[in-house]
Amino acid sequence: MTTGPAAAIDRVALVVSDLDRAEDDYVKTFGAGVEQRDDIEPSVTRVLRIPHARGRRSLLRLGREPIELLEFKDSAGRPYPPDSTSTDIWFQHVAIIVNDMSRAYRQVMANPRFRPISRNGPVRLPDSSGGVTAFKFRDHDGHPLELLAFPEGRVPAEWRAADGTGVFLGVDHTAIAIRDTATSARFFMSVLGFSTGTRTENLGPEQDALDNVDDVRVSVTHMAPDLPAPRLELLHYHVGTRRPIPADTASNDITATHCVVRVASLDVTAVALRGHGIPLGHDDLMMLRGGKRAVLISGPDGHRFLVREE
Repeated sequence: MTTGPAAAIDRVALVVSDLDRAEDDYVKTFGAGVEQRDDIEPSVTRVLRIPHARGRRSLLRLGREPIELLEFKDSAGRPYPPDSTSTDIWFQHVAIIVNDMSRAYRQVMANPRFRPISRNGPVRLPDSSGGVTAFKFRDHDGHPLELLAFPEGRVPAEWRAADGTGVFLGVDHTAIAIRDTATSARFFMSVLGFSTGTRTENLGPEQDALDNVDDVRVSVTHMAPDLPAPRLELLHYHVGTRRPIPADTASNDITATHCVVRVASLDVTAVALRGHGIPLGHDDLMMLRGGKRAVLISGPDGHRFLVREE
């Protein structure tokens, strides 16, 4: 398959119900720094297809990677579904690399607004699943997050050189639940130019404990391993509720996590989208502050990507 020029994920954006509280949680628990705090510009809400919404944003940095928090106080959307599982298609987590899982776990659980997904704390996955130690949990608004610690002697070079604060080194990837690996991989290869990397089949009691789902089996595909973090992972759960993203999900709903993606040319992206039967209309392309064009696109299962031309 021919792929377009590789895009790059700049950051993950989370919709929160209270910006001050969420910022406080991410700064005090993870050691993130606040880089910028301002109102959400109207051009961004137009791109996000909520033109009359108004809100505030906080751009954080954890290690080298940014995380964006968006609050739509006066035009708040729907909360995160309280009965969500890792297998629901709206699941999208942010994976944070740590250099000491025990300390990181204690810091997370010391925050009463965070609640675990994983059973009985961190889980050491088998070598067939990467051999990492992992722990999944949710923030106050329900967004899933994951802590990851590499086995001793197998830490990738980029994380050996990471400059995060304390035990939290940075954001390795964002992972999305999908219905079909081949369909999603084909989309991200052709539209964003991502290559496919390692694929694993994760199952067994360790994965059950990590996801808090019995008899779970998930096919994990790493996308664009050659690009800098944060990267993208595809999670094809073969069991569980696997509920789709509702068609009426709006960008101010708490579940409407999106990635901000940089591309060299939106014209190339538009051609690739047409190849998937998704033509971009004139009104889809918006001009951001500073004269950069941007468009909001959705992956095959409805996950959102704000694609910005650089």
